[in-house]
Amino acid sequence: MIKKYILIIAFICCGFGMQAQIRLTGEIADKNGKSIPGVSVDFGNGLIRVQSDNDGKFAFTYPDTLKNRPICFQSFGYKRKTMTLNKGQQTVRAVLLDSVYSLGTVLVSASRHGRFSDYSAQTYQMSAFDIVTNPAAMADIIGNMRVLPGVQTADNDGRLIIHGGSSDESQIYINDLIVSNPYLSPAKNVGVRSRFTPDLFSGTVLQSGGFNAEFGQALSGIVNLSTKERDQMTAKTDISVILPFMSGVTQIDQRSTYAYRASLDYSNQFLYDKITSGMYKSKKPYQSVNSDIFLTKEFSTDTKLTAQFNGNYGTGLYIYRNVDNVEIETGVKQAYVYGQMNFYHVFGNRLSLSAATNVIVDRFSREETQYKIASQNIWNHSKITLQYKSGKIVNRTGVESVFNPYRETYSLDVDYNRKVRNSLAAVYTDTKLFLTKNLTASAGIRCEYSMYLEKFNLAPRLYLAYRLNTENIFSVAAGDYFQLPSMDYLKVSDNIDFTSVRKATASYSYVRKDSKFQIDAYYKKYNDAVVYFQGQFIDNSGYGHGLGADVFWKSSFRTLEYWLTYSYNNTVKKYDDFPEAVAPPYAAPHSFNATLKYWIAPLKSLASLGYNITSGLPYYSDELPRTASGTTPFHSRLDISWSYLPKPWIIIHLGCRNVSGKKNIYGYEYSKITPGVRKEITAAYPRLFIAGIFITFSRSKTLNQLQSL
Repeated sequence: MIKKYILIIAFICCGFGMQAQIRLTGEIADKNGKSIPGVSVDFGNGLIRVQSDNDGKFAFTYPDTLKNRPICFQSFGYKRKTMTLNKGQQTVRAVLLDSVYSLGTVLVSASRHGRFSDYSAQTYQMSAFDIVTNPAAMADIIGNMRVLPGVQTADNDGRLIIHGGSSDESQIYINDLIVSNPYLSPAKNVGVRSRFTPDLFSGTVLQSGGFNAEFGQALSGIVNLSTKERDQMTAKTDISVILPFMSGVTQIDQRSTYAYRASLDYSNQFLYDKITSGMYKSKKPYQSVNSDIFLTKEFSTDTKLTAQFNGNYGTGLYIYRNVDNVEIETGVKQAYVYGQMNFYHVFGNRLSLSAATNVIVDRFSREETQYKIASQNIWNHSKITLQYKSGKIVNRTGVESVFNPYRETYSLDVDYNRKVRNSLAAVYTDTKLFLTKNLTASAGIRCEYSMYLEKFNLAPRLYLAYRLNTENIFSVAAGDYFQLPSMDYLKVSDNIDFTSVRKATASYSYVRKDSKFQIDAYYKKYNDAVVYFQGQFIDNSGYGHGLGADVFWKSSFRTLEYWLTYSYNNTVKKYDDFPEAVAPPYAAPHSFNATLKYWIAPLKSLASLGYNITSGLPYYSDELPRTASGTTPFHSRLDISWSYLPKPWIIIHLGCRNVSGKKNIYGYEYSKITPGVRKEITAAYPRLFIAGIFITFSRSKTLNQLQSL
């Protein structure tokens, strides 16, 4: 009898064991029905993992111990897809969509309409959520960059210093076009902010280690912003009130073939000036009106159009005391209009066309007690690119032009008028080769001609990345990068040449789930830097070099996320009116950043903390020859923020930058009257803080503005 029960139990167990083994077969294709080989298929636990064959098919046996089970599909250049298998399911078909895919240092945009080769040995990608929850940024795209390795910003300026290069050595791109003057700056020694909200973009990419031949006019790095797709825009209405003082409203709607976003906000510093003490005393507090409109329209699966507009008007009148304790009254006024259109069309499975153009009109005036400056800057950047994809080869070839007339009037006792009609034409080609599933190479060349300077340059670019496995990646890049001299030089002389940098970088990264560890090293050599003596004898006899290393670590532990970065930079340049090569007064040798974000579920709150410490900056005598005078004390800053959700659609947000009020010195202003008298250059305000409420109206009543604070 006992043997009988044993046999029955053994039979049942055997039956269960047989039923628990399920053979799953599947097929993977893109949205056009074309099979995708080499797709990684797994359950997310790393225990069962296969790759699709040349026909996009796969098969494996798995134990079916749950009622349902998520299965993940992931491939180079496609969006990660997760599906749920029902118990006992034996077949599956997955369709993967083109996407920007970042794996460590290899970044490829495989969109049928958009970019493919935003490569760099040192590339860092951030979401809108990363930006708005960083207390150092206060929801500003540019402010957020300071937490990334190789980047420095000063509170009295705010613009990017990348790998020891000056702020004009970097460019901001939106959908592949350069945006002229993307900064808002109300007054001297006040850190600038971006004109554009992070909620407008699906991704923000900093490329500091080199970039492909499609991108030019930047020696140190670029920030590439990509606007959202139609399916990333959810219908809602956002209302925000921020003290002190800003209010705004945003309307987003999504339909079957199009989506749009429109916003309007107003800010006024009157309350801030009343409750804080700074270096300025306002007679008319700085105030501004800003408007954004964005539209994306899909005419078919093969044709898409995006259009955007930004308009800003700001004005203010304030008083400050200079180094000689003389009261200076300064009035500023700026009107800025920006418009851009991008058109994309796909011809079959291999060829696609993108065409884009933007127009910017920027009028600015500054009037002080003794002088007045008024300028008008018009900017137009246009580009046409053909992309060809066939197997493991992708090529992008295009032409572009920049038209930039500039006019300035400087009024002292008489008016001095300066005009520049700057224009640039370029042609580029860049080919990416997927040599194996683990080895990628890219080679490109860019040619530019300046009609204003009558100068020509030729810039080759090379890139190589090797993926040892899904977690370890090595990459190197080398190339030449050219840039026109800044408008400050062009308006004085047209007998100068492009400034250039030859740069080489190497990088190692370890990527696993939501963690990333990366080490970078770089070397760059400056050629043809602009130099002058007492405003005369301008030429390109300058030179220099820069070398450095960066360490980046991003990871999480339960509900705590942390970002840690360290950067070392050693840059020496002969430029401007320095008689010899010097360490630039804007680049510090050492910088460290730590950012912590902690979700406190019982309190429905996200607490964030940021800390930055930077070694001192060299400073030099104000009289010629400008000799080294010393180094400023080290800089540090502690920032905090708190976001509380009393309801899923309501956010109360508090933030404070430089909580301790530490006085950071960025250099010295020297007296023109009394020799030896100087004044410290610091941030205009010891602290910055905001307190706001953000309300979102939507059908689901679960959407909020945490990704757009």
